[in-house]
Amino acid sequence: MFDDTLVIFFSDNGGSLMTQDDAPTGSSNYPLKGDKAGLWEGGNRVPAFLSGKGIPKGQVMDTIAHVTDFYPTLANLLGLDVGVRTFDGMDLSKNFQMDNRAVQKKYFIYDIDPVYRQAAIRYENWKLIVGTPAVHQANGRYPPLEEADSTYSNPGLPMKEYVDAAFGLLNQYKAAGKMCQTVECFLGDDADQILLFDLSVDEFEFHNVADRHPDIVSQLTSILDREMEGMVEPVNLLQMPGEAAANPNNFNGAWMPWLP
Repeated sequence: MFDDTLVIFFSDNGGSLMTQDDAPTGSSNYPLKGDKAGLWEGGNRVPAFLSGKGIPKGQVMDTIAHVTDFYPTLANLLGLDVGVRTFDGMDLSKNFQMDNRAVQKKYFIYDIDPVYRQAAIRYENWKLIVGTPAVHQANGRYPPLEEADSTYSNPGLPMKEYVDAAFGLLNQYKAAGKMCQTVECFLGDDADQILLFDLSVDEFEFHNVADRHPDIVSQLTSILDREMEGMVEPVNLLQMPGEAAANPNNFNGAWMPWLP
């Protein structure tokens, strides 16, 4: 059965560093900056692995990949005929198979959000952020905990108590203003802000080099403008009349279609 099975493991986003109704989420994106729903790497770069038919074992794929790539990739690996159509992603099956004929993915869009006035694109080693990177989200990074502060020193703690204790420490960091102690925080709603990072040497997003590379800023901004021209206007489903029809509380815990 394994010879005819492809196992794919990945996350949809980075962990949330905030609490919800005072309940800890129990995640950390250290040493990356930011968290879920923001444009920093901590909210977007996630681990992944593939195993199974046609995938060489023990290999590391060093190329850009995005969730939109899985549809065309899996269709090819499964030998499915999807006809002539345009995909948001690209077929990375040869990359996953470590085929030397593989074509490297050039870029992907993190987000284009006209509501919060923010957008971001990754092009090869460059990452451009336009606007506020983290609206209502964690906008800095947590420093590493000292061993003496770690609740791992008491292996007898139940998991819930461990998570509560860990988030107690994180909240102390927030209260003490240590969340951004090693990097400038970009706060506020600044739709004109331009941030450029070279992720090949600065994957933790310390150094904004937009002023040094105006040609790269122009190139990536042009791609964002082109993508924006063809995008579908976003819809806030939570404000639509169909919310009650989709509410899982009305259907034994199952989400139903938002739209008729």
